[in-house]
Amino acid sequence: MKLNRIERLKEECKPYDFRERLFSLDLTEITDEERFYLKNYGIYNIKMMPEKFMLRIRVSGGRITQKSLETIVRIAKEHHLQLLLTARAQIELHGLTASNILQVWQRLREEKITTLQTLTDNFRNIVTDPYDGFSTANRVEVYPLIRKMQKIFIDKAEWMGMLPRKFNVAICGTARTHTHFFGNDLYFALAQKEKEWGFNLYLGGKNSEAAQPADIFVLPQEVPAMFEAVAKAYVTYGLRESRARTRLFHLISETGMEDFVEKIRSFYHGTLREGGLLSMEKGVFNLFEPLKDGTLGYCLQTEFGKVELPKLQEVLKYARINGLQIRLGVDQNFYLLGLKTDTLPFQTTKGAAHITACAGSHYCALSLWDIKSETSFLPLEKIEKHQLQVGFSGCLKGCGRHHHADIGLVGLRTNLFGKTQKAARVFLGAEYSRGKSVARLIFPSVPLQHLSQLLEVIVEAYEESDKEDFEAFCEVYLNPYSTFFVMLWFLSRLYLQDPPSLERVSEKALYKKLQSCNGFPCFENNENYLKSIKVMMHALWDDTKAIHIS
Repeated sequence: MKLNRIERLKEECKPYDFRERLFSLDLTEITDEERFYLKNYGIYNIKMMPEKFMLRIRVSGGRITQKSLETIVRIAKEHHLQLLLTARAQIELHGLTASNILQVWQRLREEKITTLQTLTDNFRNIVTDPYDGFSTANRVEVYPLIRKMQKIFIDKAEWMGMLPRKFNVAICGTARTHTHFFGNDLYFALAQKEKEWGFNLYLGGKNSEAAQPADIFVLPQEVPAMFEAVAKAYVTYGLRESRARTRLFHLISETGMEDFVEKIRSFYHGTLREGGLLSMEKGVFNLFEPLKDGTLGYCLQTEFGKVELPKLQEVLKYARINGLQIRLGVDQNFYLLGLKTDTLPFQTTKGAAHITACAGSHYCALSLWDIKSETSFLPLEKIEKHQLQVGFSGCLKGCGRHHHADIGLVGLRTNLFGKTQKAARVFLGAEYSRGKSVARLIFPSVPLQHLSQLLEVIVEAYEESDKEDFEAFCEVYLNPYSTFFVMLWFLSRLYLQDPPSLERVSEKALYKKLQSCNGFPCFENNENYLKSIKVMMHALWDDTKAIHIS
C-alpha cells in the first residue's frame, strides 16, 4: 500500500511529539507539513491566507462553564478577535496572527481550555442535544459518557492525529429533539431493547452521506468500550492511500457493514446484541423550551454563528446573576438553561435557529461567498415560519451541512447567464431526521439575485401540499421524481403564468400536464427535459444587473 503524503509525515514524526517544536517555529514562514502538525493543536492556517490564524476550542457536548466563556471573551477583546460558533458546538477565535497565536494558545491551555485535536485526522468534538439531561424527552443523560469517550483519546500519543481522516461522533439520549446527527461517522442513537434504554449504532455518515445502521444495540455503560472498539477498528483497518477516500464511509463501502462489524467484534470484549427499537421523534423548535425541572431553556440565536462580544458579555452577566447554565448547540447558537421566566432583556436573531452557515469568505479562503452576511438573500421569514432547516456552504467541502437539510445551498461563481457572477447550487429532498437519505443536487447554478424568488416558489409548493413538514413533502412530492423533472417543475412555476400543482401521479402524467400549459417550451426528443430547462433558465435569469465578481 502506497501511503499518502500525510501518512508518511506521521511515520516521520507523530503529531503528539511535534509539541516540542511549537515555540521554535517561524510562523511567518511555515510549510504545509508544519500546518498539518499545527492543526492537531487546534491551530489553523492555510497557504491562501498565510497571515491569518484561527484557534478552534473544544467544547465537550456543547457544555461550557461561565468561567471558561468569560476567559475566552476577555482574550478575544484583548486581541481584537472575532468569535464564531461552529456546527459541532465549538468556538473559533479568528483574527489571530503569527505574533500572538501561540501566546493565546498557551493562555487557553493554562486556563484548562483545550484546543487539542479539533482539526485534521482526529476525533472531533463529540456532540449531542443542547438540552441533554434537562429535556422532558431525555431518557439517558449522555454528557458523562461523552467525557469518558473523550478521555480515551484526548492528548494521547497513539490517537492524536493518527486516524486515517477526521472522525465525527454524536450521541443523543433524547427521544424528541429538533437536532439531527446522521451526518456523523459514528452515531449512538437512542433506542430501546427489552425495556432497557440504550443506543443503536450508526456508522459511516459524513457531509454528503447518511450514517447506516450497524444492527448493534449498546447499553449506556457499554458506550465508552464500544466507542473504543470502533476507534481501534478504524485506526487499524482504515484506508490510508488517497486522502479523498479515507473516511470511515469509504472503508465500509469497500468491505461492507457486516465485515466492519466483525472488525469491531475483535476489539470489543462484551456481547454484541442486535439493534433495538429506534426511539426518535422529530421535535419542534421552541424559542423557550419547558424543562423537566420546571424551568425554561432559551435558544439565544447568534448572527448565523457570528457572535458580537458586547452582546455575549450582556448574556454572561445575566446568566451569572440568575444562575443559568450556558450550552452550545450544533445549530451555532447558545442555549440558556434554568430560566424562571420567558421575559429577557435581550433579543435574538430572527431565522438563525434554522440556518447552518459555514464561516464564509470573510474567515475562510475556500469559501466563494461571505455566507453569514449573504443569508440576507434568503426568504428568512418563510424559513422561520415553517422551521425549514437550511444548510449554507461556501464550497463543496460542505461545512454548512447542505446535504443534511431541507434546503441545501452551496455558493459558486458562474458565467452561464452573462458576466461572471455569484450563484448557488440548490439541493433538495433530504430525509435527514431519521437518516433515510441526503439531499440531491437539483439546480447546479442559480444567480444570487434570483435565489430568494426560487426558494419562495419551492416553499409555496410545500405550503400547498398536505404535509406536516418539509421532509414529508419531499418524500411524497419530490423524491419519487427524477432530478431533472424536479428542476423542470420548479422552473415552470416561475416561468408559466398558470402552472399546475404537484400531484401524486406519475412523472409521465405530470409532464403531459406541463406540455399542455400555455407558454410551456415544448420540444421533440427532449432528453431529460434539458431543452425546456435551458430555455426557461435563460429567459428567467439572463440579467445584466447581476451581482458580478470583480
